[in-house]
Amino acid sequence: MPPSSLSKPIRIGLLHSLTGTMALSEVPLVDAALMAIAEINRAGGVLGRPLEPVIRDGGSNPEQFAAMAQALIEVDQVATVFGCWTSLSRKAMLPVFAAHRVLLWYPVQYEGLEQSPWVFYSGSCPNQQVEPALEWLLAQGKRRMYLLGGDYVFPRVTNKILKGQLHYHQGELAGEAYIPLGTTGFEAVIQDLLRLQPDVVFSTLNGGSNLAFYQQFQAAGLTPEQMPIMAMSVAEAELQRIGPAAVGHYACRSYFQSLNTPANRQFVTNFKQRYGAERVTSAPIQTAYTQVYLWRQAVEQAQTVASEAVRAAAYGQRWRSPSGEVCCEPNHHLQKECHIGQAQTNSQFRIVYSSPGRIQPLPWLGVEAESFAAADVVIDMLGEVSRCVQYSWELEQQSRRLEQTMAQLHQEMAQRQQAEADLTAANAKITSLNQALEVDNSRMSAELSVARQLQQMILPTSEELAAIAHLDIAGFMEAAEEVGGDYYDVLQGNSRRVTIGIGDVTGHGLESGVLMIMAQTTVRILRAFNVTDPVVSFNTLNQVIYQNRLRMGSLRNLSLALIDYQDGKLAISGQHEEVIVVRASGTVERVDTFDLGYPVGMVEDISAFVAQHHLDLGVGDTLVLYTDGITEAENCDRKFYGLDRLIEAAQQHSTQSAAAIRAAIIADVRAHIGDHTIYDDITLVVLKRQV
Repeated sequence: MPPSSLSKPIRIGLLHSLTGTMALSEVPLVDAALMAIAEINRAGGVLGRPLEPVIRDGGSNPEQFAAMAQALIEVDQVATVFGCWTSLSRKAMLPVFAAHRVLLWYPVQYEGLEQSPWVFYSGSCPNQQVEPALEWLLAQGKRRMYLLGGDYVFPRVTNKILKGQLHYHQGELAGEAYIPLGTTGFEAVIQDLLRLQPDVVFSTLNGGSNLAFYQQFQAAGLTPEQMPIMAMSVAEAELQRIGPAAVGHYACRSYFQSLNTPANRQFVTNFKQRYGAERVTSAPIQTAYTQVYLWRQAVEQAQTVASEAVRAAAYGQRWRSPSGEVCCEPNHHLQKECHIGQAQTNSQFRIVYSSPGRIQPLPWLGVEAESFAAADVVIDMLGEVSRCVQYSWELEQQSRRLEQTMAQLHQEMAQRQQAEADLTAANAKITSLNQALEVDNSRMSAELSVARQLQQMILPTSEELAAIAHLDIAGFMEAAEEVGGDYYDVLQGNSRRVTIGIGDVTGHGLESGVLMIMAQTTVRILRAFNVTDPVVSFNTLNQVIYQNRLRMGSLRNLSLALIDYQDGKLAISGQHEEVIVVRASGTVERVDTFDLGYPVGMVEDISAFVAQHHLDLGVGDTLVLYTDGITEAENCDRKFYGLDRLIEAAQQHSTQSAAAIRAAIIADVRAHIGDHTIYDDITLVVLKRQV
């Protein structure tokens, strides 16, 4: 294609760990994606446009991954993102991709029990890797297994699945250990292995820890003949670094460089020609390469890079990858083969087993392939397993730090102005609740119950709303099962001035509830001191949330809008959902708040982003405020309720009272949802000017 015909490049994000303990595994995935991009560009690009890669470093840190994903989408304006390795990093980024409705292509095997509409899981799920490995080991007479993994989501969930299957097959769990990412000292684990003498070590270690473990394993006199290691996250690149200590041990992957097919031989040749004869390929490398081509095919079929269209076009896409033909299923996973290889002295794997053909991806342990009435219920319950493991892990990692942080917070808050005492009390309540949760070992269910209570406790009462004589106001808030951190508030000040706040904290659970309380309390303090300047208000609020978020070790932030009303004049500031005004004449006005603020608590200073929009509210005009729990409420067909339907419902009942409009909208939302699960809090505020 001549250069003159090329249009503006399509920017795509590559987000991997270029530094830290995971860099050993992840840097080669960037190389693979860049090779695919170069090949596609030489062939004419995508939709006649060249691809422009934008590379960012996740730093082997989940919080940094989330921040870099935000930057790729908001600053770099990429069409899609390819990247990350650990499940902890993937889960940290999920809210970012969901909020911006951008697709993530994830190239690594993982624990399953997850299915996001904004993620394509190109690696293997447990029935494509863990189950074949277990069955093969049992067939070799290896029945006593020691489970060794990194201390995060993938190993813990994978091993829960593995223990259930091991019990089903009448195997024996010899021992189990979890090691923090980056650990290089395995003395306690080695002593365990020498004492317990299992038949095999089933390893889900990741990154640089593998190098230390294999070498210390060998130094202790343990051999693959006596006690082989079956690894889920060791590939050819790791073999090069580990060296002789890995020889004779096993790995289970969807691909090995030693696959003897024309497509793979060409792929290996091209990779070595581009990056050097000493370089090797691996399952994650070829998957990182393959998923770029799958995205390209979906874009070409959809004739757009828009995420929703690309997602629909991706279903059923087939591509003859270096590992063999893969097929993208509607569950966002790939049909692919499975191989077991034994490490050789040349840092390659000799394939000792291959699946008879492609394995259908079943991330929900096969429940999704069965037809029975409660299948969806079981899948929802299985999804809780992964979330519970993550919450439990976070609690274990943060409990000591949380106690220290809360103690420091209480000491500092005691020295501040009396106006900030409300925030101290709220955090003290959270501390007390956390201590109670640790004692009874029922953190998950109790946490959600507490968050629901906190949300209800801070809502304005009907008596407060009725006391605002010149306005007719009705509010509604219903927490989802996981509690999403929504809130609204109505504050009456002097001179008929009324402030309405509505916000939505990212994520779910107690953390979101804590930030919600901090935000509500701070807004009340500001208004109590008659601080109405939007820049001062939002920057003060942002500093409180940002500093306390760092202390908590939280990734949460919130969208928030503040609407000041006085004598028919509205002043809107802050970034949240659109503000809907239904005039007495029946016409509708929509105010986009995107340019009126910035997510609160994400960065240290947001003063440069805060602006204000003014409009008049006539007698009989209706103001509608909402959170995305309404517009993104799903029915059983996974269809959103949507903003257009919300506006239609408000417009249809605009001549009625605020309470009647609220009731009509909520009834319409419930009719849309039906029996489907409510995934996010539903919050609605309706205001009408009476005089």
